[in-house]
Amino acid sequence: MKKTIVMAALGLAASAASSFGQGSVLFSSYVSNNSAGTYTYLFNTTTQIPAGFHADLYDAAGNVSDPVNNANQQSVTAAPAGLTDLGIVGVNYALTASGGIFFDDPSPVTTASAAAGITFEVVAFNGSTYANSTIRGRSGSFFMTGLNASPAPLNALGDNGTGFPAFYVAPVPEPTTLALAGLGGLASLVALRRKQA
Repeated sequence: MKKTIVMAALGLAASAASSFGQGSVLFSSYVSNNSAGTYTYLFNTTTQIPAGFHADLYDAAGNVSDPVNNANQQSVTAAPAGLTDLGIVGVNYALTASGGIFFDDPSPVTTASAAAGITFEVVAFNGSTYANSTIRGRSGSFFMTGLNASPAPLNALGDNGTGFPAFYVAPVPEPTTLALAGLGGLASLVALRRKQA
């Protein structure tokens, strides 16, 4: 009997310890950055993406660097590196009363251990997943601290830390297009060398 009670108490303590380190965040671009909001644009424009695109969230414990070069289509459409896909489904971009197009999940998202802060990365895409989409993009990593666990007052993305940046979506370059671009560059170099010789 005593052994059963001790084992139950240890199980509860382990459960409490593992949930103690977790945090929660509001998965919303509408109320992000202390309610300033975060926009997502079509590549190389100031045009917001259309309603119907999907959003997903990646996270990692601690400060993880996964930058994006918003002027480079391959960087914009690359897969996030060093973070875990939280597998959020059914969160879509939609037109808001303010006239902007944002995503706004009504349910808080439970994150990885929040003790050392959390790195997040948001992705937007037009297919059923980020990997199989023809148009997609990522925010690059941003770091947050001081995340509370639900049901305490929750932070939105970018409230504490480096901020949730505006980002772009772009058509995913086909491998053949990239190969042809490389061959074209090589042919140009060969022609230039012949001219100089």
